Amino acid sequence: MRPPSRRGADPTARRQNRRPLPDAASHAGGRQSSEGDRSQQGRTGAPWHFWLVVVMATVYLGWRAVEGVVWLIQWIS
Repeated sequence: MRPPSRRGADPTARRQNRRPLPDAASHAGGRQSSEGDRSQQGRTGAPWHFWLVVVMATVYLGWRAVEGVVWLIQWIS
């Protein structure tokens, strides 16, 4: 009898549940994607609210840096 794996799942079960490789469709006789399909499937940019957070964090940290420099000048003098 085979000892159980560390995570408790049978290794053959893990192999059967794997996702097919991207080129599996071409080997199985499926239609190959064209360049137009690939450009639509590619990554898109980050959502607008991510960039909003980046801009707001930059503004906040910039303002805190200005306050730090002013505090440092006051502390020295």
